[in-house]
Amino acid sequence: MGYDHSRMLFYKDTGEVSSEVWDVLLYQILQSDPENQQALYQAHVSGDFETKQTIHEIYFAQTYATMQNHVNNFIQQLDELSIKAAGSDLKVHPRIPIILRHNEFIKNTFLAVQARLQGYSSW
Repeated sequence: MGYDHSRMLFYKDTGEVSSEVWDVLLYQILQSDPENQQALYQAHVSGDFETKQTIHEIYFAQTYATMQNHVNNFIQQLDELSIKAAGSDLKVHPRIPIILRHNEFIKNTFLAVQARLQGYSSW
């Protein structure tokens, strides 16, 4: 869709997911529906927000489930990696404390996203 990776964001403090992430996720989901995938792309490049929003609404359940699955799996992977790292010898792997702090930061961001997504499920 032509987005810069620097705009593909989860916001740490609020758990919000950038619109670019939702757009790219939907575009990937629409691989099985080339007509709507092309319609989404055309709406995006032409600035047709209404059409883009309509397509998002039609596929919201699928994009929501895919996003929720991604977030849940990533949190689980971070937990597993952190457990593995915590058991490592610091003499052999002296950067483990930095890696663990980084993993905790990322996990907290994903937990905020997870909480925000749970709020969406009541829509």
